[in-house]
Amino acid sequence: METPIETSRLDRLRASIAKVKVRAAVPPFERILAVGGAVLMTLGIAFIVLGWVGASHTPYVFEQIPYMISGGLLGAALAVVGALFYFAFWMTKQVQTTREEASQTRATLESIEQLLAGSVAMNGSVATAAKPAAAEFVKTGKGTMFHVPDCKVVEGRSDLTQVSGDEPGLTPCRICDPLGARV
Repeated sequence: METPIETSRLDRLRASIAKVKVRAAVPPFERILAVGGAVLMTLGIAFIVLGWVGASHTPYVFEQIPYMISGGLLGAALAVVGALFYFAFWMTKQVQTTREEASQTRATLESIEQLLAGSVAMNGSVATAAKPAAAEFVKTGKGTMFHVPDCKVVEGRSDLTQVSGDEPGLTPCRICDPLGARV
């Protein structure tokens, strides 16, 4: 239960927090670049078109030059600056995507590292995968390898015998990988 002193402190804290001014939300930098680029490119193209329209209505070169300078060059400059803004927006998105992917890769590699660290035996060697129960493997009559029963190597053969995989002289098949670990 709160004491009157604690209650008054909480009330003062609430009143102080209510007086705190919050700044207006600023749009993210990427959005400013994208919108600015789009606006500047649009204005640039509009100035180029207006300069062309103004210059095309007079046959005199001395009257066309101001239209080309004000409309053409200014429009081209605005279009280039807008394109650079949009390029900066695109590069910012690429950097963000690369950072996210790197973070995900790092997390995946750390989880793999933890899984591998958990499978290391006390003597420092990697522990072999647990073998399935006895008599789950097969071998051919004169074979020196053991396989899972549905291995492509022994499929359809009639001279198969069941083995546990622990017999001396038998090695696991490299195709069906009966132990679940590449040999």
